Amino acid sequence: MQIATINSLRLHYAESGDPDGVPLVFANSLGTDFRIWDPLLPHLPAGLRLLRYDMRGHGLSDAPEGEYYMGDLVAEAAGLMDSLGIAGAVFVGLSIGGVVAQGLAAERPDLLRAMVLSNTAAKIGTPDSWARRIATVRAEGIAAIA
Repeated sequence: MQIATINSLRLHYAESGDPDGVPLVFANSLGTDFRIWDPLLPHLPAGLRLLRYDMRGHGLSDAPEGEYYMGDLVAEAAGLMDSLGIAGAVFVGLSIGGVVAQGLAAERPDLLRAMVLSNTAAKIGTPDSWARRIATVRAEGIAAIA
């Protein structure tokens, strides 16, 4: 298990592939962990540096109490990439992971060479839709929305 401490937060990650290869960074969707990418990995060409990580509140990363902000998720992704010496990456973002990718493009373009965005938008949902999702998670747990 690989853990990096970024801004006092422990982030779980897995790095594989060629350490000298073009870096691909994978950020998953809300309510999932980085294992969501496992079925994809065998189909990627050799020679790539692969980084998958669990955002705060996901998988084996810390889940601090209180509100979570997109700026925190973006800063934590940047901090993880910085700590591992990753720049010029292709950032693959699914859903909220795609929002993180867009935040990195705006805040830290030096970290990216390209983005692959799936099932995402510049803004996901409305305050009402998020309030309903939060109520569901509180009542039934995260599995209810995963």
